[in-house]
Amino acid sequence: MKKTTLLWIITGILIFINIIFYLTGLGGEKVLLFVSDILPIICSFIASICLVIAFNGFKEYDYTKIAWIMIFTGIFLSFIAELLYGLQEVGLGMNMNEVFPSIADYFWCIGYIPLFIGLAMMFIGYKKSGFPLGKARVYVLLSFSYLALFAIIAYFLLIPIINDPETSGLQTFFYLFYPISDIFLVVPAAILMYITSLFGKGAISKPWKLLALGFLSFAFADLIYSYLSWQDKYGSGNMIDVAWHLGYLLIGLAGLYQRELVENINYNEL
Repeated sequence: MKKTTLLWIITGILIFINIIFYLTGLGGEKVLLFVSDILPIICSFIASICLVIAFNGFKEYDYTKIAWIMIFTGIFLSFIAELLYGLQEVGLGMNMNEVFPSIADYFWCIGYIPLFIGLAMMFIGYKKSGFPLGKARVYVLLSFSYLALFAIIAYFLLIPIINDPETSGLQTFFYLFYPISDIFLVVPAAILMYITSLFGKGAISKPWKLLALGFLSFAFADLIYSYLSWQDKYGSGNMIDVAWHLGYLLIGLAGLYQRELVENINYNEL
């Protein structure tokens, strides 16, 4: 069985377990709290392992390999953040709404840096390679779409948070950081998905489609989280957690498909 097939099966099982526990509350609040903290640790760990598999498939330290190493670094920092969050909430019994931002949030924030660098390096690599970058009107359309999306998010979420006198400066920073940073990740991921789609619908574009979908899942979850947390309505076992878990697993799948692509290229060169 291919690694990608196995991970699709694992993804289906984990998301199914996630939804069942969140909808039914099996075992009560304590079990739900444990499940809500252990699942993101498992999903982010799986994604980290898959990304190691991805960059180990490259023979040389070129733009592509370093880019995947940076993406791994960002996801691994998220794994550390998930561990710390679970330790604080389950192990130490802390109320995470009261201690926000916690030490876990700092690791999540730092993780965005290598993620963005990795995507930027991949774009630079494609540009230097001489591959076609697509039509200008597509980039114009994407730009207008993201500007419109950002305007909507700013009006309904970001500006109200900034104007809230009861939210401290540090809390405001983190509430704003997550959705804004997600947009900065989704934009280059979507561009790379478009560029690789120019080569056809085969294996070349699949890793970037999954990577873009993974970041979109993060963006959706972070937007809802920022709003709910700001309103003190976020709690363990919230259904938006499913989007985070799915995001990790989609990024892990992107890494495995990238490894398959590299192995096929190396095999054809023999």
